[in-house]
Amino acid sequence: MKRKTVKKITQLASFAIILGLSCGIITSSGKSASVSASSVSDLEDMLAQLEERNQQIDNELAGLDSEIAENEKLQDLAWEKLQNTKDTIDYYNYLISYQNDAIAEKQSEIDTLSQNISDKEAEISAKQTDIDELKAENEENLKRFGEIVHAMYVTDNVDIFSVLSESSDIYDLLVRTKLFVNISQQNTRFMDELKQAISDTEQKIKDLENDVAQLDSDRNTLMAEQDELEYEKQDLENKQSEEQALSNQYSNEYNQYSSAISNYEDRQQALENEKKINKEEAEAYEAEIQRMIQEAQQNSQQEYEAGEWMWPVGRNFHYITTYFGYDPWRGGSHSGIDIGDGGINGTDIYASKAGTVIKAKNDYIPGYSYGKYIVIDHGDGYSTLYGHCSALYVYEGQQVNQGDVIGAVGSTGWSTGPHLHFEVRINGIAQDPFGYVTLP
Repeated sequence: MKRKTVKKITQLASFAIILGLSCGIITSSGKSASVSASSVSDLEDMLAQLEERNQQIDNELAGLDSEIAENEKLQDLAWEKLQNTKDTIDYYNYLISYQNDAIAEKQSEIDTLSQNISDKEAEISAKQTDIDELKAENEENLKRFGEIVHAMYVTDNVDIFSVLSESSDIYDLLVRTKLFVNISQQNTRFMDELKQAISDTEQKIKDLENDVAQLDSDRNTLMAEQDELEYEKQDLENKQSEEQALSNQYSNEYNQYSSAISNYEDRQQALENEKKINKEEAEAYEAEIQRMIQEAQQNSQQEYEAGEWMWPVGRNFHYITTYFGYDPWRGGSHSGIDIGDGGINGTDIYASKAGTVIKAKNDYIPGYSYGKYIVIDHGDGYSTLYGHCSALYVYEGQQVNQGDVIGAVGSTGWSTGPHLHFEVRINGIAQDPFGYVTLP
C-alpha cells in the first residue's frame, strides 16, 4: 500500500533522529565508540549480538509483511462488503420509493371511491326527498278522494262500501269501483304517474344503495391492499436498517484494518531504521576486526612462502557462480569468488598457501554474513578467507601447510546453496583471487 507524503516525511524525520543518536557513538576516527573492546573475540561477541538482533528484525519484518498482507486482504474484503451493502441500501431506497408511489396510487383510488360513495349517498338523499314529496302529493290526492267518498256517502250511494270490501288497496279501489269512473281521466293519469314515479324512485334508491355497497367493498379491498403495501414497505425499511448497520460495521472494520496496516508499516519503518543503524555499527565492528587482524598480521612472525597458490577445493570443482567485483544481484561489490559445482557440499577445503590460522569462526547466525569461516595469515600482509563452511577442522593459532584440509564446503550464513566463498586479501584489502589462483 502506498504511504502518504506526510507519513513519509514523518518517518524520514524519525529515522534522522535515530540516526543522529546512533552517530553519537561514532568517534572522530569514524569508528564506533563501543569498538573499544580489548580483543577480536569481544568485538565478535558484540557483532554477533548485532547480527542476532538483525536476524530478529528480519524475522519480525517477515511477520509484519505477512500481517500487512493479511490485513490488506481483509481490508479489501471489508471494502467489497461495504460497497455491496451500499448498493443494497440504494436498492432498498429504490424499492421503498416505488412502494411509496404504489401506496400513494392506492390512496388516490381510495379517495376517488370515497368521493363516489359520497356522491351516491347525496343522490340517495335527494331521491329520498323526491319520494317524500311524491308521497305528500299522494296523501293530498287521497284526501281529495276521501272527500269524494264522503260526498257519495252523504248522497246514499252505498256501492262504495262493497267496492271497499273487495279491493286490495286504495289504488285497486280506484280502478275497480264505479266511483273511479266518475273521477276525471286527468286525475287517473296523475295517480298512475305518481305511483310509477314513487316505484321508479325507490328502485333508483336501491340501485344507488347497491352501488354504494359495491364502492364500499372496492374501497375496503383497496385499503387492504394499501395496508399490505405499508407492511411490505415497513419490511423493506427494516431490511434497509439492517443493511445500514452492516455498512457501519464494515466501515469500522475497514478503518480498523487501515489503522492496523498503518501501525504495521510504522513498525516496519522503525525496524528498518534500527536495522540500518545496526548495520552501520556492525560495519564499524567488522572494520575494527579487520584492523585488529591486520595488526595481528603485522605483528605476525609468519613468513610468506613464494610459489603458486593452490586451488582451494578439488580440481574437479571449477564452476564459478559469482566472480569478484560488482555484482548486480547483491547490488554491491563481491569481495571474492564463489565456487559452487554440483556435489560440492561437504567436500574438503584446502589451505591455498601455508600460514597461521588467525580466525576460525564456528558460531554464526543463519542467513547472515560468511557463516562459519576461516582466515589464514600467509605473511607479508597476505591472507585468505574461506566462507560458508559446514565444518572447521582447524583452530586459531594453528600452523597449516599448503594443501592441508582446513574445513568442509557448506551453505552457512548468507548463502543460497552449498559453495565456497574464497577471498585473497593484501593488508585487509580484497583482491581478485584469479590474480593468484588458476582455474583448473
